[in-house]
Amino acid sequence: MLKNYLKIAWRNIVNNKVFSLLNTIGLATGLSCSLLIYLWVSDELAMDKYHENIDRLYSVYQKQIFEGRVDALYATPAPLYRELKNKIPEIEQATPASWKSTKTFAYENKTFKQEGYFVGEDYFNIFSYNILAGTIATAMDSPDDLVISEQMAQKFFGSATNAIGKSIIYENSRPLTVSAVFKEVNSSNSKKSDFFLHWDIFLEENGWAPDITNSGSLTFLLLKENSDVVTVKDKLKDFLTPYRTQEDANFTVELELQPFGETYLNSHFENGIISGGRIENVRIFGFIAFFVLLIACINFMNLASASSLKRAKEVGVRKSLGAKKGSLVSQFLGEALLLTLLSTFLALILVTLLLPLFNELSGKNLSLLELSPISWLGILGITLLTGVVSGSYPSFVLSSFSTIDIFKNNSKANASSQWIRKGLVVFQFALTIVLISGMLITSRQIHFIQHQDLGFDRHNVVLFIFQGDSTHSYASLKERALKLPGVESVSITDAGPMQISNGFDDVVWAGKPADDPTIFMSMAVGSNFSKAWGTEILLGSDFSDITAADDSGYIINETALKIMGLKDPIGQPLAMWGREGQIVGVMKDFPLNTLKSTIPPLIIRNGEQLNRGAVLARIRPENAMQTVEALQELYTEMLPEIPFEYVFSDAWYNDMYKSENVFFKLSQYFSLIAIFISCLGLFGLVIFSAQQRVKEIGIRKVLGASVQKITSLLINDFLKLVVLGITIGFPIAWYIMDKWLTSYEYRIEMPWWTFGLSGTLVVALALLTVGFKSVSAAMENPVKSLRTE
Repeated sequence: MLKNYLKIAWRNIVNNKVFSLLNTIGLATGLSCSLLIYLWVSDELAMDKYHENIDRLYSVYQKQIFEGRVDALYATPAPLYRELKNKIPEIEQATPASWKSTKTFAYENKTFKQEGYFVGEDYFNIFSYNILAGTIATAMDSPDDLVISEQMAQKFFGSATNAIGKSIIYENSRPLTVSAVFKEVNSSNSKKSDFFLHWDIFLEENGWAPDITNSGSLTFLLLKENSDVVTVKDKLKDFLTPYRTQEDANFTVELELQPFGETYLNSHFENGIISGGRIENVRIFGFIAFFVLLIACINFMNLASASSLKRAKEVGVRKSLGAKKGSLVSQFLGEALLLTLLSTFLALILVTLLLPLFNELSGKNLSLLELSPISWLGILGITLLTGVVSGSYPSFVLSSFSTIDIFKNNSKANASSQWIRKGLVVFQFALTIVLISGMLITSRQIHFIQHQDLGFDRHNVVLFIFQGDSTHSYASLKERALKLPGVESVSITDAGPMQISNGFDDVVWAGKPADDPTIFMSMAVGSNFSKAWGTEILLGSDFSDITAADDSGYIINETALKIMGLKDPIGQPLAMWGREGQIVGVMKDFPLNTLKSTIPPLIIRNGEQLNRGAVLARIRPENAMQTVEALQELYTEMLPEIPFEYVFSDAWYNDMYKSENVFFKLSQYFSLIAIFISCLGLFGLVIFSAQQRVKEIGIRKVLGASVQKITSLLINDFLKLVVLGITIGFPIAWYIMDKWLTSYEYRIEMPWWTFGLSGTLVVALALLTVGFKSVSAAMENPVKSLRTE
């Protein structure tokens, strides 16, 4: 019996080559697209979940409440971890961690820059790492201990075992001993690192850190088993209150906990409450995968139901010969499942071929081989579900008609089939317009980010790390660099201008309210910073070479000026960290991080005396690479043992929005796939409609109807459905994209014209698809269609 079913199914597939081909291509395309998104989403959802104690691991963040306004941030005081561990018994382990930084290491004749973190002594008791060499329990006992990755060990020492006990020079000055080597988790670790340095070194390098009223580090906790998280949260809430000297009824700081496994995807705050983050992209891509697969299934159902109507008399004959409804249902479902299995096999081949390109676009390392057995069962389940859904109409509807009705009048089956197909087409194009509109609005937001007036000229600025010494100073580097023909200006900062995260409230200015809780950001810059970074001094002046040795002057940004409320700020007294001085300038606001957050108040101090930091060199656009090569020659001459690594500020800025660019590129491709699948299905339905009305078309032509009128007749029915689908899709697209845009502090207004453009694009493609076959059908010789009458 099964063998006969398969034979009949295969014969029907072969006899209906056009519909079978359209069905297979459309469904395979939709399945491959959805499978690629599934791989990406699975990787995102698995991020940081591999730690052994993930269910007891938490991140600490703080909420700052002032006059009803609530701000939240992950930056916490550096000494907080020790205080929490000592005073809250439910905490088993606690560790601080820095933000990722780039440092230079040297061993014999090898010198490389590496990226990593400063961490506390409990770090490896909290987080899980695969240790290849050394003893992790004692890896952070001494400030001179260094834990490195397998890649870093191979780079410097050849292997992990050779690295243990070796002395390596840190920042060209301090010898450290390799105490352990770990194997990096490539796919599911959001905090990839080449090394881990002892927290004591961080405290030595950052004078602000020991003060518990300053915030600039991360804090992670491991709670004891069976601890009540609610109890811990209650103890944390007002934990910092006794440490604050300016606490009052209008301003409070509260500590909160967030499961560490959720921080990667949920790191955006709104009014002090966690309100999304990368999870929004995951959800959107999940919806895209569902929509594309749904569009493909709708195609499959439409074409399957359309082609099955031609088999109504076959059903009647088989029923008259004694075939039961169950056997007919099994036959139609079997044919649908066979086509679905063929489409799935083709989809897996497409995914295998496309994965290298997809990985390049998404920045991931995904593979079908990494799919779990549960995922493969899921794919099989989707295949079976698709087959059942797509074969449901011909299976259950056609098989339910009586034999007499089928031979007497087939219009009843045809009429019900038409309504179902029309509804599916409308739904299909509503989903398509959502995808296209979303893609266009995303492109506008990314364009806005890339071309927004940021308060500084990010073009033609080269950034590189300089680590001077008594022999080769920054002053010498600057003097010689300015003599190079392509260099316009040079300055230095103690941190990257768009990587400032340390906050503090130890600021005093004239007329400051006693209860003012404002958290300021700070950075040290060399002279001519405004010229090198391309920003503007609105009032007063930049630090000049004349005042290079004077650290009593401060420059504030526009936001800080508004908060201080100074009408004539130049010359006004200002003290920071107890260092008294005066305001010498007001600088135009520029972002200190991404445009998803507001620009905070900033105080800039004189850093011309810095001998280490990020050097900014503004160069002329003409012969830019020759100028960079000249800077490299100068740098190598002064510091031959340290590699010269640079980045252009515009590339650095764009890299901050890498996830948005990836999101746009992928959504662009997936939207095009959705259009392709929808038009493919529409093309198939036009073919079916033309076949159903072939004699009507022949009669109209004999009676004098022109090709244009016949074409219009065929087009109008489908065009109405497309326009209705577009009308339904517009408000859905607006709602989804408006919600997405709210995650940006600086965002575009909803561009209504994108809906018109997307609608026009869909209508044009639909007309092209329908029109091509309609014209072809209208030009057929009527004798050919009427000769059997």
